[in-house]
Order: sequence, then structure tokens, then C-alpha cells
Amino acid sequence: MRVIGLDLGTKTLGIAITDSLKIIATGLENFEYPNRDLNICVNKIKQIFEKYSNDIDTIVLGKPKRSNDKPSEMTLLSDEFKKILEQNFKNVKIVQWNEAYSTINTTEMLKYQAGLKASKIKKIKDKMSAVYILQDYLDNGF
Repeated sequence: MRVIGLDLGTKTLGIAITDSLKIIATGLENFEYPNRDLNICVNKIKQIFEKYSNDIDTIVLGKPKRSNDKPSEMTLLSDEFKKILEQNFKNVKIVQWNEAYSTINTTEMLKYQAGLKASKIKKIKDKMSAVYILQDYLDNGF
């Protein structure tokens, strides 16, 4: 079985997936969705389930956490999306995982370690943030 990782933004959804042994996370795509229509994201995830023959048992959804524990706009959006995912994927475990600084860390890594230009980073940062979130989840023994 595999695990999907999601980095939810206001306009894009970064998507990553593990190998069948749940060891390594790999970026799948940056998916743009209009008007904060999360149902479009659900349909995209259903396509991924079909592509992988429903060999997915967990969805890890990034949830930003502030140090003061007050919910941000993105925290509330993540909570809303979790409810929608639970309604649509009843036999799949839905986990929210702290994604604090995932996009910043990913962007810095792509810029300074991989030497990518800002235009390239913009195109892949969300799926790479999903990889970051998912790999962190895996590395913590889940």
C-alpha cells in the first residue's frame, strides 16, 4: 500500500506519493484549482487512486501550525479539506501533519542546494513541499 501527501494552498495542491514499501516520497504534480473549489481537488485525488489501482491506504494532509496555536486561514482551509476527504475516502486514513515552514524549507533547498532559478521553483515548489511533508511523516515512523 502507498501513502499520498498533500500540500494545500489557496490556488494549488501539491501532490506526492510513496513507493509501495512506504519508504520514499516522490512528487507527482502541482495541481491548480480555481476559486478554492476543493471538490476539484477531490476529483484529482480520485484519479490518482484509480491510476494506482486503489493501492493507497493513507492521505497525509499538511496543516500549518503557528507557535501560538491560533489557527490561520490555511489551518482552517486544511481542516475543511480534511472533512471533505473523510466524506469521499471513507476507507482511507486521513492524517493532518504539521507542515510549518515546509514551503520555505523546500524553496530554500531548491534554490541553494539544487541551484534552481525562481521560475523553475515556482513550478515545482508545491509538489516538493508535499514530498517534504510526506517524507517527514514517513521518517517519524508512520
